[in-house]
Amino acid sequence: MRRGRGSRMGGKVHARHILLLLVIGLSVVGLGVWYWLGREEKDHTWAVIQQTGVLRVGMDASYPPFEEVDETTGELRGYDVDLAREIGRRLDLEVQLVNIGFDGLYDALIAKKVDTVISALPYDPLRTQDVFYTVSYFNAGLVLVVGEGETEIESVDDLSGRTLGVEWGSDSDAQGRRLVKRLDGLTLHSYPTPLDTLWGLKNGEVEAVLVDAVSAYHFIKYEGTVKIVGEPVTDESYVIAVGPTSTELLSALNATLLALRDDGTLIRLRDEWF
Repeated sequence: MRRGRGSRMGGKVHARHILLLLVIGLSVVGLGVWYWLGREEKDHTWAVIQQTGVLRVGMDASYPPFEEVDETTGELRGYDVDLAREIGRRLDLEVQLVNIGFDGLYDALIAKKVDTVISALPYDPLRTQDVFYTVSYFNAGLVLVVGEGETEIESVDDLSGRTLGVEWGSDSDAQGRRLVKRLDGLTLHSYPTPLDTLWGLKNGEVEAVLVDAVSAYHFIKYEGTVKIVGEPVTDESYVIAVGPTSTELLSALNATLLALRDDGTLIRLRDEWF
């Protein structure tokens, strides 16, 4: 009887030891996972940047005036190039520019081949699970453009009874059609491209046009005789992207961009390149 009873007790003790070891093992694994995840949450990208003193910036140098390759020197130049270098100067970092095709920019960022992307990059809500975006540094949305001597049209609300040029099939066309529904006597005139639309304004074919800000600034700089009036009609924010764990880098970039906005540097860069 005792032997049988002793065997059952021994089996229970053995089972308890196994259960205890299993619990301890799972706890150790859990702590390890927690520790590993905690380490991953830290901004290692910023730590490396601080250690090396180098900020690697990815950009697609095929979109002037934001970024392009200088045919004479082979160096990168443009609005985003100067912006990146100014950010580096204010953060006391050397900027290393990495020329990457636009379709590969996000992959390079996620693979940590670059620390950040500055490349006329529109804010994309579908990407917010994979990357962090800074505050906007450039609004490329639609703007209202009129002749240089125009004094009566100050916003889209002043377009009743006017002729408005738009790019056929584009966002400006859609916005124009919305305006036609609420403004009496507004007539649309469609053109194949933003440039054609702006030339239509300059040649007196229409009284105002809706075009993207990039086209408007470029035309104003090189052709003149037209101007932007009122607030942007739509927003298309160009932002800087960083990796999903680069929280400290994101904070540093946001603070720098806000300072650049407040001291007029962003406007100076725009005036220089457009």
